[in-house]
Amino acid sequence: MPPKVLRLRQGNRIADATAGLLFDMDGVIVDSEPIHARAGAIALQRCHLSLDLAPISLQFKGRTDRDMFEYLVQHQTDTPPAEQPLLVQRLIEEKAKAFGELLAEVPLVPGVLEFLAASRRRFSALAVTTSAIRRDQAQIFQRFDLHRWFDAVITAEDIQRAKPDPEPYLKTAAAVGLDPALCLVIEDSTYGIRAAKGAGCFAVGLTTAFTAEELRHAGADVVVDSFAELATLLFARASRSDNLPV
Repeated sequence: MPPKVLRLRQGNRIADATAGLLFDMDGVIVDSEPIHARAGAIALQRCHLSLDLAPISLQFKGRTDRDMFEYLVQHQTDTPPAEQPLLVQRLIEEKAKAFGELLAEVPLVPGVLEFLAASRRRFSALAVTTSAIRRDQAQIFQRFDLHRWFDAVITAEDIQRAKPDPEPYLKTAAAVGLDPALCLVIEDSTYGIRAAKGAGCFAVGLTTAFTAEELRHAGADVVVDSFAELATLLFARASRSDNLPV
C-alpha cells in the first residue's frame, strides 16, 4: 500500500509532507538547550579550562558536542595537537555526566506529547535525528518514556558528517525505509533546517532557539511558534479537505 500523504498548504504553495515525520530532539522534543549549556560549563570546569562557552554556543546549536569541543580545544587552548583528541573525548564524557546529573531539570517542549499522539495516528513512520550523543538521547527517552513513539533514532554516533550536512536525515529516512522527499522534518536550528533541505525533506522550523526570519533564511518551508500551531496546519486543515487523504 502506498504511504498516506498529507498536503500542507502555505499560501498558494502546496508541499507533500508524507509518510515520515522526523524530529530533532534538543529544542524540539525537550527544552534542553539551557541544561546542555550548563553541562558544558561544568565539563570545562572539571577539565580545568577557564573558558566561556556562551560566545560560541549559538554558532554550534544543532551541531555535535564533538564539533564544539574540537573547535574550542583547537582555537582557545594551547593544548598540543597530539593531546587534543584525548582532551576532546574527556570533555564529551564530562559533559555527558553533568547532563545526566541535571536531567531532572529538563522539561518537555509544550504540546509535544499531544502532537506525537496525533502524529502516530497520521504518519506511518516517526523518527528522531539528533546531534546528541546516544547516552544523552537514551536518558531523555527513558525519563519521558519516548521510545514508544518512534520507529528509529539516529544520534551523533551513527553518522560521519553532522548537521548541516544532509547525512543525518538521509540515514534517518533510510532507517524507516522512506525516500527523504516523503519526509517532513521538525527542526529548531538553522543547521538542522539546512540538513533537512539538503536531504530533500520538507522542513518545518520551530522557533524555540532561532527567530522565524533566521529559520526561513536557512530554508524552512514553514515556520511555527508551537506544536499547537503545527497541529492546526497539519491535521485540522487536512481533515477539512476531501482532497487531502489522511
